[in-house]
Amino acid sequence: MSYELQSGPNGNKPAENLLALNLGIGDALQLQDSSVSNRAPNRRYYVKLIGFLNKASIVVSHPMQDEKLLPIEDGLSFLVRGFSGRKAYEFNANVLFASHIPYPHLHLSFPKQVECLTMRSALRIQPKLAGWIEPMDAASALIKVPAVVVDLSTSGARVQANRQFGKIGDEVRVAFRLPIDDEEQVFSISEVIRNSYNETLTKNLGGAEVMTHGLEFIQPEGSMRMALQNFIYKTMAEG
Repeated sequence: MSYELQSGPNGNKPAENLLALNLGIGDALQLQDSSVSNRAPNRRYYVKLIGFLNKASIVVSHPMQDEKLLPIEDGLSFLVRGFSGRKAYEFNANVLFASHIPYPHLHLSFPKQVECLTMRSALRIQPKLAGWIEPMDAASALIKVPAVVVDLSTSGARVQANRQFGKIGDEVRVAFRLPIDDEEQVFSISEVIRNSYNETLTKNLGGAEVMTHGLEFIQPEGSMRMALQNFIYKTMAEG
């Protein structure tokens, strides 16, 4: 899934200063090659924010493909896109300097303004992650129900299981594995069941009857929330 900001009714997009977006180190960014001389225009790369100095430069990781550094020349133009909270933003930047010391990174020009759009709801992806549900009530404390996370956002998840694992309002714990920095990590997050319903899978998924549950996260801790957010942004940025 690639993404871009859409103009408002008057053809313009709201502008903000980059500092107002409260960006975090490690945030996922998408670089879209916009150089006139580029042989593959509109090619998109996924990078991470390393840091920035106001009115000087933005430092990001060096784009890679198949675990190899891509050739990036000084002066190359990019349309940079990212997310902060419920805001999607984009700005134009040029490569000021590409360096391999002490690690591969790019210095991008600092934007004078950033075009933003406030999203109506949390960003969502459909990852189909295998995991399990652990009911929190004492009677079912040791039960683990196999489940599949079919919809994931920074505020909750939609999961499918072969049976009901709680009532609306019940607290459960959902666990699943996410690839973080090329390693699989198990995430276990407390959630509240907000809705549930029977659903029949399509034929190409077996046509089985499943119970679908809508879950709302109970505020995860900072490091877990950041990793989850970056996984969602990375998935969207990589398409």
